[in-house]
Amino acid sequence: MAADETTTPDLRPVPLAPLPDHRNVYTRWWQELWSRHAHVITPLRARGLPCDIEFGLSAYIVRVSLPDDSYLVISPPHDPPSERPPGDPEGWIATREHPDDQTLFEVIYDSAPSNDPGAPRRPEARHGGSTQPLIEAIDHRLAQLGLLPRPVLPHESPHVAEDRMRALTPLPPAPRLTSVPANASPLPPRVLPPASPEAAPPARRTP
Repeated sequence: MAADETTTPDLRPVPLAPLPDHRNVYTRWWQELWSRHAHVITPLRARGLPCDIEFGLSAYIVRVSLPDDSYLVISPPHDPPSERPPGDPEGWIATREHPDDQTLFEVIYDSAPSNDPGAPRRPEARHGGSTQPLIEAIDHRLAQLGLLPRPVLPHESPHVAEDRMRALTPLPPAPRLTSVPANASPLPPRVLPPASPEAAPPARRTP
């Protein structure tokens, strides 16, 4: 047996968490938002975590479903709202919450800049909008909680996972709708979101 047969890492494509199951997935504006957040979404999907894009308090956010029915919210700064384009904020805030337990709330990561001179200095603030420290902090906390479905292997990286996503799970094309069922929820217009999240139309989810 050749030596490299026992030392070469298994580089077979890793299955990613599925795309969200709602009609917005087929709209051009949602696909643009998904693409702008791919550097955050792809590494998490490679870990088996389903992700979605929603409109939060003042900007588009990434919502990540966890195995215990809690979820992560990954967002740009809330106050003041980020004026940068979606997916490219000054910093990231990641919190864990639960829909049925309001006492469960924790900040996992916060690299948003602070204008309060009296606020304690956060070590992660130096990373700004960088994605890798954000993903590493999420990895660490979810591993502590036993909520990481699939830890990433040492030879893997978010960039490798992103290449796999492009090859394995392209977004479905937006279909031509000739008619809309009477009971269907209205969808936002098919336009790309503007640069400022404040001016962007909120994304309406369809159950």
